[in-house]
Amino acid sequence: MRVKTRHQALGLALSLVVGITCTTPVWAASYELRIYTDDNPQDGEAELELLMSVAKPKPSHDGPHGRVTQTLMEYGYGLGHGWAVGLELPTAHTQGHHTLEGLKAEVQYVAAHHMTHGGYWGVRGDWGYTTTPYDTQGSNSMGINPILGYRWQTWHLAVNPSIELPLSGSNRKAQFQPSAKISKAITGSGQLGLEYFSSWGAVSAVLPQRQRDESIYLVWDQQGTNTTRWNLGLGKPRNPTGGSVDQWVVKAGIHFDLD
Repeated sequence: MRVKTRHQALGLALSLVVGITCTTPVWAASYELRIYTDDNPQDGEAELELLMSVAKPKPSHDGPHGRVTQTLMEYGYGLGHGWAVGLELPTAHTQGHHTLEGLKAEVQYVAAHHMTHGGYWGVRGDWGYTTTPYDTQGSNSMGINPILGYRWQTWHLAVNPSIELPLSGSNRKAQFQPSAKISKAITGSGQLGLEYFSSWGAVSAVLPQRQRDESIYLVWDQQGTNTTRWNLGLGKPRNPTGGSVDQWVVKAGIHFDLD
C-alpha cells in the first residue's frame, strides 16, 4: 500500500475523487465521529485508520429505521514539514442494505510545535462526494477543519471549528459543524476523555441550541503496540427531544502505522 513519492500520493488522491464526483446530488451533512489533532504521519510514512459507529436513530418519518452502522477507512501518507495527504472511504449498513457512501481526498497541515506541552495549530481540508443514511441524497462538498490544540501536564485539549461547503445541490449554504475533545492521561498508555460533535446549521443562520444536533461522548484512547492505537466511545444526545438525530451511539476505532 506504500505510495512511493509525494507527487504520486497527491495525484492518486485527486484523480480518484475527480472520478467519483461527476454526479450532482443535493448536499448531505458529514457524520464523521473523530477529532482532528496534530497526529500526522511523518515524511514517507503511511497509516491506516478504521472507524465504526453503531447508532440508534430517533423515530422519524423520513429518517432510517433500526440501527445504523457506519464505517470509515482512511489511508494517509506523510509528505514532511507538517503536511500529509489521504483518502477516505465511508460505508453504511442499515435496514439490511450495505452501501458505499462516497469517497474523499484530504490534505492536512500542522505547524511545527512541541509535542508534549504547549499549543499547536493546523488545518485539514477534504473534498469529494459523501452521503449518509440520514439523508435522501448525497453531495459534492468541501470541508475546512481548523485544528487548535493545547497540552499541559497530563491534559490535552483539541478544538475543530469546522465548516462544510456544499458544491452541488439546491442547498449551497455553508454549514457550521464544531467539535472538541478534552482528555487526561490516566495510565502511561491510556487516556480518558470527553468528545463533542455537533451540527449548528448554516453559518449565516445558526440554529438555536435546542434545534442543534449535538452529542457528548465518553471515550477511552489506548496505545497498543508501537504501531497500533485504538479508541472506544459511548455517545448520548444533548437535545433528545430537539435537534439530535440519535438516541445513542457507540463508536470504535483502530489506527495502524504501516511503516
